[in-house]
Amino acid sequence: MPQLKRCERCKKYKRVLYKIDDMEICSECIRGIAFYQAFKEGFKDPRLRGDVITVGIDIGNAVWFNPFSYAWLYPLNLWMLAKDIGGKLLIEKGSERIIEIITKDRTYKVKWRYKKSLDEVLKLYQEEGILRVVEEDGGLVLTEGEILAEMLKKYGDRPDAYEIIDAWVSGLIIARLHEEAVAPDFRMVNALIRVVADEMIDSNGNIEAEPYPKVTGYKCRLCGLKFMTKDEIKNHLMMVHRTPSDEVMAHIEEESITVGYLLEITSLVRALQQEGVKPEAFFERMERLGVFAPNDPETPRIIERDGKRFVVVEPAWVRVVARAREYERELMRSYGRVR
Repeated sequence: MPQLKRCERCKKYKRVLYKIDDMEICSECIRGIAFYQAFKEGFKDPRLRGDVITVGIDIGNAVWFNPFSYAWLYPLNLWMLAKDIGGKLLIEKGSERIIEIITKDRTYKVKWRYKKSLDEVLKLYQEEGILRVVEEDGGLVLTEGEILAEMLKKYGDRPDAYEIIDAWVSGLIIARLHEEAVAPDFRMVNALIRVVADEMIDSNGNIEAEPYPKVTGYKCRLCGLKFMTKDEIKNHLMMVHRTPSDEVMAHIEEESITVGYLLEITSLVRALQQEGVKPEAFFERMERLGVFAPNDPETPRIIERDGKRFVVVEPAWVRVVARAREYERELMRSYGRVR
């Protein structure tokens, strides 16, 4: 039997480790690295950008009540507030880390009260190109980094610009923390990534979960006309094509879209419990905040079929994790196992 080895990132004991960047890490940590890569690179892909933003909103809602998230997301919240009121974001030099929002009329001062140091948080923001720290007038000014500047350029003319920016940047920060050896572990997010990867996608990144369709209309197979309801197309076939009643259904083609993918609820509960997350806490956020659930209001969140209960999972999660699985496979092939 292979000897257990300790992962240098998560500190868990595993039978197989991989040597990556001078660290011996496990496959679960590689999955975290792959998810971060998929999330960051996905924003540059027009086909995946909307999915990444949707998942980012869910990630923000999933970690919102986690105290570890407050420090990491606080500079982003202050930046958005400063932009909203037309102010400048400045850090006073000195031992007490005071953040100021300076407008034409007044100055708002906020003291950094988190155990996680402001310098460490801002280091991540600068490495990701979210914010830049510039010396000015005896203080440090926080201004847009390359990523925020690009997002403002793309979405600045939209009324929901800050909602989009908040969703993606929050998701990027939490996704990045998945690959940080010293960062807190956001367990609910970990559980969702794990269960989607293990139960809904194969090792090559192909989706194998059963789709949950929604009928969007009906097409006449005789002439190609489309109708919104089944009654309308039945009437069309009988009146226009003089189709006998017993032949009508043979000439109707349903058109549908995939609004979700099915995940057995027992698999989800098991993944949550393995990460130490109370299932009731997750389902409360799913019901109240829509975490992991399809955006379509007509789609149920839980269904029953053949005596089993299934969660209908938002397709964006499945597509983003499928991309992450591709990166995960590439990483495992690129780096050898530790013997």
